[in-house]
Amino acid sequence: MSSLSGISKGVAYIAISGVCWGFHGVMIKYALGLGASFMQIFLVEVLFACIFFSLFWSKFFKQIRPTGFSQWFRLLLIGLATVGVGYFLFLSYSLGPVTIPATLMFLYLPVVYGFSLLKRDEHLSFIKTAAITFVLFGATLTTQIFTTFDETNILASVITATCASVCYAIVFILTPDVGKYTSAEFRSFTVSSIGFLGCTTILFFEPTLWYDLGDNSLRFYIFAILLGIVGQTMPVIFLMKGLPLTGSSLGGVVASIELPIAVFSAFILLGESLTLFKLIGVFLVLAGIITYNLADRFNVGRYPQIN
Repeated sequence: MSSLSGISKGVAYIAISGVCWGFHGVMIKYALGLGASFMQIFLVEVLFACIFFSLFWSKFFKQIRPTGFSQWFRLLLIGLATVGVGYFLFLSYSLGPVTIPATLMFLYLPVVYGFSLLKRDEHLSFIKTAAITFVLFGATLTTQIFTTFDETNILASVITATCASVCYAIVFILTPDVGKYTSAEFRSFTVSSIGFLGCTTILFFEPTLWYDLGDNSLRFYIFAILLGIVGQTMPVIFLMKGLPLTGSSLGGVVASIELPIAVFSAFILLGESLTLFKLIGVFLVLAGIITYNLADRFNVGRYPQIN
């Protein structure tokens, strides 16, 4: 386990990543309003990030590098999981109400925490379990998923959203160990380049996912630069730097700061309503993040030999 100062730095890195993704949600809504598809948005983001991270090629293998099939496979799996997050989210958004993927994405939290228990990185803690429950319940209130309960034919959206959350969990589970033999720059480049290859493959077989933007084309591609910075460059590099310092479970909880940022940025920038349910949900998410962070600081649920 990293030192306390290292963990604090990791928490800060992942918080920055979460803040970026919070604003990114609002930016996606604007891009969708220009007529772009979710897959188009993802493609331009990972293309920009791939080009950006390639500029740091000299740092890829400067000190450490993957050796052997197992290490390369785990690194590639992180990249494939990233593609899975984007693809399954797109399907879920297409197959049902937006509230379903927006809420079920947070199922990655119990998956990551459960894996840390199975791996014996820590033992079951009532406080940490309660903190994750706060975040999940807060997400449910904030996204107001209960408004979809009377709708039919949402099973496909639920299944694909769950697949997206599992892919997201894989990123959090694998990155701390992969960080031992890869640089943050190379991890970020790998994630972005595999994301780009994955998107181009999907669009090759499903060209209908590439929409004609008409008069909005120039505006979209200019805006795509900002999307690339906020959506795939800054959050990815900070996540790749932070997770090896915090570990998967703490990093996963801190990353959920994305939801409160998304709620307030949508209220300020898009004029979306800020209901009492949303405010209570935001409070619960923040309470969960703070509770888990404090519990981790006092080594609640940690095995003594790991410290």
